[in-house]
Amino acid sequence: MKNPKIQLSFGRETDSNFLKKATFISTSMTGNPAFPDPIPTLIIVQEAIGVYAEKLSAATGLGRVNVADKKQARDFLEQLLFKLGLWVMFMADGVEAVLISSGYTLVKEPQPQNLEKPGDVTLTYGITAGTLISSIPKGNASSFIHEITDALPTEETNWTGYPASTCQFTFTGLIPGKQYWVRVAAVGKRKQIAYSNIATQFASL
Repeated sequence: MKNPKIQLSFGRETDSNFLKKATFISTSMTGNPAFPDPIPTLIIVQEAIGVYAEKLSAATGLGRVNVADKKQARDFLEQLLFKLGLWVMFMADGVEAVLISSGYTLVKEPQPQNLEKPGDVTLTYGITAGTLISSIPKGNASSFIHEITDALPTEETNWTGYPASTCQFTFTGLIPGKQYWVRVAAVGKRKQIAYSNIATQFASL
């Protein structure tokens, strides 16, 4: 399991929301026994928050100089919070509760999407002799492996697989009139695999 992390980038925050977040972090860190003697110090961070709040207010009426001053103050505060966040993660040593107490936002780990089971394979004849067409519902798979064997399947069966980007595949070069068994492996984006039920059919004559 990966160690939890905190969000160190604030680029998507609006100016007002960034000010609220910076203030919340400063308040959460103040007197927090988990974070003695922060680096950079909270005094420096709080001073930078004050300057940013002042420049943000001055930039309300726009004006190129005021907007530029606000941007410079924000950039400086973001750099301080980035450095402070690195120190927070070092001190927290992967303990999620400690990270949360810092006021920073936890980074959400992407959750693997459950891969739908393909269900039943539909087998139909191809237009030429010695062919079979297998198809299954696409579901949420990103690719497929169409597998075939000419012997009654057991746990020891060695299937011949054909990777495909589509949920339909045409097997060719089969012996006309011979019975075959087919299954399809649906492959998820995170390489999960789910197998369909096995279907059987005779190759087209």
